[in-house]
Parts: sequence; structure tokens; C-alpha cells
Amino acid sequence: MANRKNNQLLKILILAAIIIVIPILTPNMYIMQIINMICIYIILGTGINVLTGFTGQLSLGQAAFFGIGAYTAALMNTRGGMQFFLCLIGSVLLTAVFGVILAVPALKVKGSYLALLTMGFGEIVRIVMINWTPVTNGTAGILGIESPVIFGFAFDTLKKYYFLIMVFVVLGLLYQNVLIHTRTGRALVAVREDNEAAELTGIDVTRYKIKAFVLSAVYCGIAGCLYAMMIKYVSPDTFTNNVSSVILWTAIVGGFGTVVGPVLGGIIMQVLPEALRFLGDWRLVVYGVILLVVILRFPGGLYPYIQKFLEKRQSKKTAGIAAGKG
Repeated sequence: MANRKNNQLLKILILAAIIIVIPILTPNMYIMQIINMICIYIILGTGINVLTGFTGQLSLGQAAFFGIGAYTAALMNTRGGMQFFLCLIGSVLLTAVFGVILAVPALKVKGSYLALLTMGFGEIVRIVMINWTPVTNGTAGILGIESPVIFGFAFDTLKKYYFLIMVFVVLGLLYQNVLIHTRTGRALVAVREDNEAAELTGIDVTRYKIKAFVLSAVYCGIAGCLYAMMIKYVSPDTFTNNVSSVILWTAIVGGFGTVVGPVLGGIIMQVLPEALRFLGDWRLVVYGVILLVVILRFPGGLYPYIQKFLEKRQSKKTAGIAAGKG
């Protein structure tokens, strides 16, 4: 037992060291921005993992919540002069409200109809962003968003901002890990497996589905606020249905219903397009083919297969040690 705890502590310390060292070793701001975008997409991927991976509610409208969070922070900061924490609270509250608004009609449909409903919601939000010019500034977007200042410390460079985003990445992953082991988490999984069976066991399916939508929206709201205050500019072009697809793929590629899946998916979905830039116009074709191969070869996502491989390797190592002692 003591060895097990020591091993876990060692892993945590190594992970913490890696997190701290990453910005120090990053050679330029271009790569640093990619790393920061990976972190933002980990938060987005974790949000849809709660909704689709754990609860089984397919959503293609996550970009809408992402955009609502970003625009809320942008407007509160540029027009209201509010600082980071107030902007974050505003983004969380407003996305939570819209999460309920979308969840209510979503309860009446499922499968492809649910996907179309959420996609339509995403498109409606984008159109509002474009046409509500007095508030959103239309296609020109909102400029002049200030960097966060917390207790007098300004997160005004990408390397400094990385640590702020990483705080929310760690908290988001920890909360997801705790959630899935609680009564609420088990209820969400039961809803995913079988609605009717869940109801027969006394689970309020409606309430838990709404909870999942709201929690997923809140994750997107946090990511939107962080994105807006990092880029210092928001526009409707950033929050299209294509972005919703990338968010969904982030969880699918990493592994739906796993805590680590969105981390792996976030890295792959952000690094792969940049690594393929040398292919020019063929980049997206090759990108699509690679994703298709991953889904066909690893239908549950990459992380479960990596986990099985590591467990098999560890069992062989343990067996080898036991045989050597014998």
C-alpha cells in the first residue's frame, strides 16, 4: 500500500514538473499559442465528454456555448470595464442559462434528431453574433480585450497565460474525475446505458440530462472566457459548426467516457493540423483520412487501447520479476 501511494505521489510530482517546464522549454510564441489552444480544447473536450461520453447526449452545438462564453467576457471587459473573475462568472452563468434553454427541447428528441437540434442551436447563435451589430459589432468582432490581472499580476504574455489556463485544465479534469465516482456520475452513466432502465431504478432522467447539458455548457463558457482574454479578439468566424465538430472529435479520438481521453484528443486535434501544414491544400484531406483510420482502428478512442497496452506490459513485467524470484 505504501509503495502504491509513493508511486502515485511520484507520478503527480513528475506531471507537475512537466507542466512547469513546458513554457520554459518552448522555443517561440507560435508553439506556445498552440500549447495554449491545446489546453483550451482539453477544457472543451472535457465538457462534451460529460455530456456525450458519460450521459450519451450527442451535441453538435458546443461552439455556441464556447462563443457565448467568449462574447460575454469580451463585452463585460471592453464595455463594462470588468476584470477577469467577474467576466468568468458572467460567462459561466450565461452559458449555464443557455444550457438549460437547449436542454429542455433536447429532452424530447434523441439520436440524429438531437444532433440536428444542437447543430441548429449553434447556427442560430452564430447568426445572432453576426446580425446583432449594436452589441456584437457584427462580422467585425470585438477588439481591445484586456489581459487578466489577478492580485496585481498581469497575464500579458502567452507563457504567463499558459499557467492561468492550466489551473482550469487541472481543476476541470479533477472535477470530472470526482464527478464520475459520485452518485451523480453513476446516474449519468446509467442514463447513457439505458434511459428506461435508469428510470425504473428511481433515477430522475430529465433532471440528470439537464445537469449534463448545463455542466457541459459551463465548461465551454470557461473555455470561451479564457480564449477571448488570450486572443484579445472575438468574431463569429471562430464559433462555427466546424468548431463544434472539432470539439466532438477531441473527445472521440481521445476516448469517450474516459477522464484522460480529452487530454489526448486535445493534443492530437491541435498538433496534427499544424504538423501537416507542409502538405498545403492536401493538408485537410490527409488530416481527415488519419482521423478516419483512428476511428476505424480504435473505435473506443486511443486512450483505452493505450491503457490496455500499458497494463499488459506491466503484467508481463510483474510476471517476469516473479519468475526470476522463483
